[in-house]
Amino acid sequence: MQTYTTKTFSLGTLDGLSQRQIDEHLKLYAGYVKNVNAICDRVKILKADSATNALELSELTRRFGFEFNGMRLHEYYFSQFEKNMVAGEGKVKEKLVVDFGSYDAWLAEFKSVGLMRGIGWVLLVQDEVTNNLHTIWVSDHEIGNLAGQKVLLAMDMWEHAFLLDYIPSQKKDYIEAFFKNLNWNIVESRG
Repeated sequence: MQTYTTKTFSLGTLDGLSQRQIDEHLKLYAGYVKNVNAICDRVKILKADSATNALELSELTRRFGFEFNGMRLHEYYFSQFEKNMVAGEGKVKEKLVVDFGSYDAWLAEFKSVGLMRGIGWVLLVQDEVTNNLHTIWVSDHEIGNLAGQKVLLAMDMWEHAFLLDYIPSQKKDYIEAFFKNLNWNIVESRG
C-alpha cells in the first residue's frame, strides 16, 4: 500500500487568521497523516494472524475513518486558501441559486450551521447521483458524512482551527475570516 504524505499549501498571509494559528493547525494535520500511515502499517502486521488480533484489528479499522477523514478534510480546508488557482466557470454558484434560491440564502444557511454548538465540520457537498447540493454538519470527522457525496467546500469548526485567534464565543468572527480568505475558484474546480 502506498504511504500517505503530508501536503504543503501555498497560503500566503491570511486576513483574520494568524500565521501562528495556521502553523499549529498544519501540525495537527500532519499528525493525522502520520496516524493514517501508522494504522495502515499496524493493520498489515495484525492481519498475519487476524483471528488472534481480531479485537485490535476492529478497533483500528474504526479509528481509521476518524484519522483518514481528519487528514482528507484538512486537505480540502487548507487548499481552499491557496491563491494560485485558475478561475472556474461559476457552475457551483449557479447550482446554489437553483438549490437554495440564491447564493446569499445558501451562505446564510452555511454560516448558521457553523455557529451550531459542538465540534466538527460544515461541508457543502454534491450528491453525485442527483447533483443536488447539501450543507451538512459532520461531527468529529466521520460521523454524519453522507456516502457518495463530493466535498466542494469544507469549513473546520473544531476549536483548534480558530482558538489561537478567536475564543469560542467569537466563532462568528472566525467564520467571517474563513470566507474572507476562501478562494472560491477552488470550490468551483471541485464542482
